[in-house]
Amino acid sequence: MDRRTSNPAARLLVLLAESDRYGAALSDVSLRDEGFDVAIAMSATEAEEKFASQSPALSIVELMISGGVGRDLCQRLKRRRGTPLLCISSLDLSEQALAAGADAFLKKPLDPAQLVSTVRELLSGVALMSADPVGADD
Repeated sequence: MDRRTSNPAARLLVLLAESDRYGAALSDVSLRDEGFDVAIAMSATEAEEKFASQSPALSIVELMISGGVGRDLCQRLKRRRGTPLLCISSLDLSEQALAAGADAFLKKPLDPAQLVSTVRELLSGVALMSADPVGADD
């Protein structure tokens, strides 16, 4: 039996706003392999256009997209429709991401399994406030 046909995530669209083509390609493959459809936007403007026209189930926004306007983009997307929002960055900007309306934050480079797991959790309503696999000893 093909996992993708029985996967509850099948056909859910994820908007990926990421200016790094290599990173976007890796995330795209990871998400598609798990049954998600992916719309890639290489700029904040393109992300807003795709968000409005394609109604994604979840958005992933690189905070440094288009010269660092990712935080503003997050706030605008959250105001338009309350879909889950995952922010990513190579910098440790988790506090800024959460303040901008993100439901979770992952630091780059992204681990494909962690990315898929976080997307699934956000879509199931079990949001991670941060995804830090090290030091979760509260």
